[in-house]
Amino acid sequence: MSQKKALIVDDSTVTRLMIRKIILDNFPDWEILEASTADDAKTVVTEHRNIDFFSLDQNMPGTLSGLDLAEELRKSYKNTKMVLITANIQDAIKNRAKSIGIDFVEKPVTAEKIIPHLG
Repeated sequence: MSQKKALIVDDSTVTRLMIRKIILDNFPDWEILEASTADDAKTVVTEHRNIDFFSLDQNMPGTLSGLDLAEELRKSYKNTKMVLITANIQDAIKNRAKSIGIDFVEKPVTAEKIIPHLG
């Protein structure tokens, strides 16, 4: 089986570390990539093809939100699993995530919230 890649995009180092740990505790062979902004994530995506899972924060520094990034990523990653992990629980955010075809998880990050989306 080929190694899977996950990209964790969040401006919080602590959140990225928590998501990394949850993934690696359950899938120790996965390669974990990280970015602190949507703009950084776009650079990572150009350098690493075939990403199998995206974890995206909504509110980050820079010009793009997590949902803006998700819309851009969907063009190249039509069937790739994406999860918006955010403290922003407004219905408009949830509805936009659903319309893009990505899952919504409310912070704080826990293994119980994340694991179901990794499979």
